[in-house]
Amino acid sequence: MMLDPLILKGISIGFGLLFLLAAIHKLSTAQQFRVVLEEYQVMPQALAGPVARVVPLLELLLSIGWFAGYRPEQVAISSAALLAVYTSAIGINLLRGRIHIGCGCGVAGSADDDQQLSSGLLIRNSALIGLALVATVPTTSRSFSVIDYVTLGTALLAGVLLYLAANQLLANGAAIETWRNKHD
Repeated sequence: MMLDPLILKGISIGFGLLFLLAAIHKLSTAQQFRVVLEEYQVMPQALAGPVARVVPLLELLLSIGWFAGYRPEQVAISSAALLAVYTSAIGINLLRGRIHIGCGCGVAGSADDDQQLSSGLLIRNSALIGLALVATVPTTSRSFSVIDYVTLGTALLAGVLLYLAANQLLANGAAIETWRNKHD
């Protein structure tokens, strides 16, 4: 099976934006991100500070890799691995019943925009992992036409809107669940 290069370009730009915005968010709210890492309780507390400094740099490097098209297979596998680590940490805390902590996965705005842990985040991250792994499929060789660039722009806009809508639905679901728990 061969992948159309336009699909790879769309995935690359999408993940480049995702990791760039995630890195900017974590760097701009570094102290809050460190606290979120501590709240996950999946590593010794002394490592939360160094990990909080390294994670945004990894995301920034992945973003650059996606945008530059440098070793796309390795960037895709590294992205999937990082997302799998995030997904595992979320899953561990869901199994522990610790749902009232922020996921630390915001891509814009303040730390107050962070979502609480939910099974929806596991589904979202699993879909992102699968999408990243699609980029490991070999591509055909062809040049792009004007309609390809229009299609790419439209697909990216649709993808961004879908991602934002899914995040809003997850945030709304968590807010409703919190409200229900307070009023029961």
